[in-house]
Amino acid sequence: MPPDPGPWGRVILHADMDAFYAAVEVRDRPELEGQPVVVGPDPREGHHRGVVLTASYEARRYGVRSAMPCAEALRRCPQAVFVPPDFAKYGRASEGIMATLRRFADRLEPSGIEEAFLDVTSRVHGGFGPAKDLARGLKAAVRGEHRLTCSVGIAPSKGVAKIASDFEKPDGLTVVPPDHVAGFLAPIPARKIAGVGPKTARRLEEIGIESIGDLQAFPRQDLVETFGAFGEYLQDVAFGRDADDVVELTGPPESIGTETTFEEDLDAYDVLWPEVEGMARDLHAQLLDEGFAYRTVTLKARYADFETHTRSRSLRVHTPDAEPILVLAQIMLKEVLASGHKLRLVGLRLSNLTDRKGPQATLARWEEVPRG
Repeated sequence: MPPDPGPWGRVILHADMDAFYAAVEVRDRPELEGQPVVVGPDPREGHHRGVVLTASYEARRYGVRSAMPCAEALRRCPQAVFVPPDFAKYGRASEGIMATLRRFADRLEPSGIEEAFLDVTSRVHGGFGPAKDLARGLKAAVRGEHRLTCSVGIAPSKGVAKIASDFEKPDGLTVVPPDHVAGFLAPIPARKIAGVGPKTARRLEEIGIESIGDLQAFPRQDLVETFGAFGEYLQDVAFGRDADDVVELTGPPESIGTETTFEEDLDAYDVLWPEVEGMARDLHAQLLDEGFAYRTVTLKARYADFETHTRSRSLRVHTPDAEPILVLAQIMLKEVLASGHKLRLVGLRLSNLTDRKGPQATLARWEEVPRG
């Protein structure tokens, strides 16, 4: 159990690296400094169906964003410099950054390869002023030790801290004390809430909800009737109601995963596979960083009508290898696309985790378990 935060309540930091993949590339290749860098395949070299994994802030000024087709990124920014991803390098960078963040936390909970939650309640005695000073020190350490920048949000809950970390990117620092939570959230667009994709945003607009403040004022029962349990979630987020603890993992988690909601519904394998491949390599880098092996790969697909399906494959033995993730994810993506429906969200998850021991498994050893 987490320690009792005492009479002052919780103080949570969310640290989020700025344009992480692109920033690592610029750090390691100084000639890219100040240029619009896009991490993804270059359409000028025949890769016409790839997608953007991330883009530097110079490229984002032209409207380039993650999950956008690289061809569209090139159209918006003809001078873009495309760099192929190097997930092993990003994993090594993440490992060092997490070690730095751990020095500033009572408890640290990594959330993917480039962000983490820190509970700092005890070391700042519940004070948001001391927490801001602590965050300044954290940001300086990341910059000094890794030559990268991160943005930090400070709040009494994980959900609000995550929104706050995105408020002044890049290199931002935003503090939201308990009595400022509702006011801070009110003007933020409702589409910024995790899980709100383009279609949900349009549905919210149809009933008069554009900002989080509109969600705060909307009758809760009407939200439930329109969105089901997701409506309760939306209003809880709107008021910063979030009791989730920062969990310091002491052993393998149940699973690690990631997912992406697309700007538009997609059904072309050549467009979707680079996105899924990027997820697979990102998860593999995280897996190696945390010292785990896996046995099960799961692909999640949400169709345009919000119907959600998952497909899983399990291996005979645990392995830390990347190849099974790529092979099985490719098979499962083709299966969900065979329905003919467009996808609005796709996710990938590794589960049945264990601590990595011994040499990597050969192809024969990780043969898929037959399905009955």
